[in-house]
Amino acid sequence: MQLDSPTFRKIEAVGWTVFICTLFLFFGNFFTFIWICLLIRYVFMTFKRKKLPAVDPAGKWVLITGCDSGFGLGLARRLYELGFQVFATCLYPDKDGGAELKNLASSSLSGDASTPGNCGRIVVLPLDVTDDVSVARCLDAVKRECSNIGLWGLVNNAGCNFVGDVELTTVEQYMMQGNINLYGSVRTCKAFLPLIRQTKGRIVNVTSVKGLCVSPSCAAYCITKFGLEAFSDSLRIEMEQFGINISVIEPCNFGGVTGCLNEPALKRIKSQLDEQWAEASDEVKQLYGEEHLPRQLEEARKSATTTAPTIEPVLQAFEDALCSPCPKVRYLVKGSNSYFDFYYILGLLCPYVPQRLLDKMRAYFLPYHIYK
Repeated sequence: MQLDSPTFRKIEAVGWTVFICTLFLFFGNFFTFIWICLLIRYVFMTFKRKKLPAVDPAGKWVLITGCDSGFGLGLARRLYELGFQVFATCLYPDKDGGAELKNLASSSLSGDASTPGNCGRIVVLPLDVTDDVSVARCLDAVKRECSNIGLWGLVNNAGCNFVGDVELTTVEQYMMQGNINLYGSVRTCKAFLPLIRQTKGRIVNVTSVKGLCVSPSCAAYCITKFGLEAFSDSLRIEMEQFGINISVIEPCNFGGVTGCLNEPALKRIKSQLDEQWAEASDEVKQLYGEEHLPRQLEEARKSATTTAPTIEPVLQAFEDALCSPCPKVRYLVKGSNSYFDFYYILGLLCPYVPQRLLDKMRAYFLPYHIYK
């Protein structure tokens, strides 16, 4: 039979049809099986989360970093109200959130009020997550309180926001962001893991939706959050053998209600932008123009008006991560003052949508008009 004869071509067509149908049936059944397994697991985990009793907070210590303001301050209050014993660590323990939490401790009826900042169920401690010595001192203070029973939870919340284009951000600024947002959490995890292991407890790392998908003018910030996501995944796999749960909280648009975009924060951002301009070459200055960085600052100021009015959704995610019998691996938390939160949608779509299409979506919804 000739290879190019009509009969051969018909046989070839039939053969390919049978082959393709076989593949379709096999993979169709295979993927159906996978989806059924995933559905069964989802139903089982949902049932388990609802039916098993929540963690009893009595007698359990939780350490929170970054309690000067925002999520850390709110979480310290919430865990205190729930009945946990709280180590609230602050960069400035005698100011802002630290002072407020010390007042809360002093007003408590339990514990020894003679020690400043220490009143039974809440202890305010100084901590600079970028300083190895400060972390070691904090660890010593924690051990004095709970070395026999260990820590139930470690919440790595300390971090700071940042604005700057890739080309304009200085190398020192990249390193500063990494030292706070990423390596600060690495330091505290390594320091406090032995105490967490005693209780088979929980570690909760705060990243961001920008640890899932990037936005323009914040590469240094996004790098640290992507890095903390990867660190958390590695830690989760390695700590499973010890019964330690690792969860990640990924807040979306909450900058205006956490203090990340208040006037002091905007002054800090302006100072960082001024530093970028001072370090830029004449060629870069001419390319971007003098109005580029002021427009970025104004966009940051405007974005504060679109954020969520309260941090309650994030506090609920923290509570679930620390109290649920089956905590989630990730909590992507919607945050906006309207029903539509573009960052939340972007975070959901990012693993499944082609990057070029995501770039078009960012260009439509995000303030790309700041660029020429």
